[in-house]
Amino acid sequence: MTRELLERIALFVVPFAIYGGYLLLVRVRSGGPPQHNHPWTAIFIAGLLLVVASFIYTGLTEGETTKGVYVPPQVVNGKIVPGHVEQGKKP
Repeated sequence: MTRELLERIALFVVPFAIYGGYLLLVRVRSGGPPQHNHPWTAIFIAGLLLVVASFIYTGLTEGETTKGVYVPPQVVNGKIVPGHVEQGKKP
């Protein structure tokens, strides 16, 4: 859970880091700060789009298959067996 949260935060920060690198290069080459407005809104939206894209990618590529028969949780020999999908069985 913590790893996933840190990955999402890192994805959000990537556009800000790229813009920071750009500002650093401009400052070094020209000797002063750039003379234009900063695109904070566009950078913020780019970060949000990266996070949303990561949620969509995760949702499409991870998880259990939907083929098979769902077996609900049950008690077997005094132990709880969690629900699962059994492959190869037809409903």
